[in-house]
Amino acid sequence: MSDNGKTDRALDLLVYAPVGVALYLRDTVPTFVNLFVSRGRAELGQRRQQAQDQVAQARAMGEFAVNFGGPKVREHVEKGIALARKSAESVLGGAGDEDRVPDAADDDPSPAPAPRPDRAAANSRAASRPAGESTSTSTATTAAPAPAATTLVIPDYDELSASQVVERLDGLQAGELDAVRAYEEAHRSRRTILYKIEQLTS
Repeated sequence: MSDNGKTDRALDLLVYAPVGVALYLRDTVPTFVNLFVSRGRAELGQRRQQAQDQVAQARAMGEFAVNFGGPKVREHVEKGIALARKSAESVLGGAGDEDRVPDAADDDPSPAPAPRPDRAAANSRAASRPAGESTSTSTATTAAPAPAATTLVIPDYDELSASQVVERLDGLQAGELDAVRAYEEAHRSRRTILYKIEQLTS
């Protein structure tokens, strides 16, 4: 290559090429800048719109929760308070009933036992009764006090069976039969013995 060719090549690389690049950049840089600006503006606008949509959605959900959930929460709270109040009242009522001192009118005392009749006096009255006097009526038998087993004319009366007592009733006086009947009705009320005495006294 000649010296002129080398000189032209150097001029192209060192002079004309930079001048051309500078002119190209001068013409194209505003276009690229505008492109970049518009692209960035569109991206920022899209992001801003998404953020606004998210804020609006969150606000709508919050308003729905306040308007709908508030009464529900209040209702649940009121129900819980009512249940707690009822349970407290039942507990306090039960404690009041347990701590209440019973009045004297509420007591149901068992009646005092009737005084036992004087057996000696009853036996003396039975002995003084006339032999022909009939005592077969149930009223007289009920009113007469029961004599003691030791005063009966049948020895060891409580140790005898009904059939053994029936065998010993024959030949007894009316007063003695009445005493046996009164004692039997007051204690064991064995029908065999009572029926036999009824036959003998009728």
